[in-house]
Amino acid sequence: LDEVLAIITELARLSAGGIYIYRGEPQRFPKVSSSLYRQHEEIDAENFDIETVQREIMEEARKYTSESDEFEILAQLQHYGGKTNLIDFTADYLVALFFSCDGSPDEDGRVILLRKSGEMLPFIKEPKDTNNRVVAQKSVFVQPPDGYVAPDIEVVISKQTKAAVLAHLKDAHGISNETIYKDIFGFIRYQDVHRSAYTEFYRGVSSQLRGEFEAALVHYSESIRLNPQHYGTYYNRGSIFVEKGAPNLAIADFNSTIDLNPSFAAAYVNRGVAYTEKGEIESAIRDYDKALEIEPDNPSAYSNRGNAYSAKGLSALAMRDHNKAVELEPENAVCHINRGVAYNREGAHGLAIDDYNRALELDPEIITARYNRGDAWLCLAEWEKALSDLIAARDAGVDLVSSFHNEFESVSHFEQRYNLKMPEDISEMLGE
Repeated sequence: LDEVLAIITELARLSAGGIYIYRGEPQRFPKVSSSLYRQHEEIDAENFDIETVQREIMEEARKYTSESDEFEILAQLQHYGGKTNLIDFTADYLVALFFSCDGSPDEDGRVILLRKSGEMLPFIKEPKDTNNRVVAQKSVFVQPPDGYVAPDIEVVISKQTKAAVLAHLKDAHGISNETIYKDIFGFIRYQDVHRSAYTEFYRGVSSQLRGEFEAALVHYSESIRLNPQHYGTYYNRGSIFVEKGAPNLAIADFNSTIDLNPSFAAAYVNRGVAYTEKGEIESAIRDYDKALEIEPDNPSAYSNRGNAYSAKGLSALAMRDHNKAVELEPENAVCHINRGVAYNREGAHGLAIDDYNRALELDPEIITARYNRGDAWLCLAEWEKALSDLIAARDAGVDLVSSFHNEFESVSHFEQRYNLKMPEDISEMLGE
């Protein structure tokens, strides 16, 4: 919110003299140009006269309207999506800010300020038509002789703040898709866009459920491009980034989720997981605290906060949270595994094995329980049982060397800690 308010404060400061009109663009395009100019941009400038092209369009357009004023015909064409040499501006910098954030969520946007005086004055016109959209957008048109204009000031809006800006504009100023496109044509436009966005969202969900994470990311990103105000899409994409070990990308998506829906507890839980992956344990605990403030019986928040407390060496707090998680969801295998890890760290290897056994009863396919149980058997010098679990974990795809060295520097380190001598076949398996 601080970043959003800083942007608005800066725009207000620049606008204090009332000398500018504004345009918002969701990307930093090479030129501030009209749709007609962009349609013909590849033509050699020496051989292209945009006003001549527009006059030809006007001659055809007159056959379809009773309007006689040339500018009003152009304004109607612009209004309904036709190609003209008009560039949309607005008299309200907040409206321009909306347009700078409405789309292209993976790109920086910008608000352009153009002076209303000097050489541009003859080319700035206000439409006479007072339809709902013109009023809502406080529309002003610029009709540049070359098809483009040079901004007097450009304020860059970072991609990371776009979702927060849109949420604030809607909540604090009543500016949203519904108010900006306030006519039946706006409804039709956004009906199509939202339908396409939700199609991409559910394609992403289907791909994610099949384990096709790269395809899911493509679908979620396209859904966000079409509709950057659906918090569930950011949340799902962030969850994939957590799975892929990309915590910074995950945190950015969970930030957007929370900006759009501050009461969504799961977003705080998963952002906490991403913070933990980065080693930012205090930030993770704050997120788990917030999730529990919203949902006091959220077992995932308790279980993950227990892991965070363990990482800080706060064993009593960790065990309290793990016990609460198991109490809330005794049939949740992951809660038993997390408590088992906490028991094992405290030297209660038998209790750890009890939790791993229970996890495997609940879900025989949860292979992390097999590896962790094998680790506990090692600590008890139950070599055959340990070997059986470790082989099962390895055959299921667990990287035994990496997993073992996350906890112990080496086999020698393990042996010194527990005053044991590990069998050679197991030590070789674990990378010594």
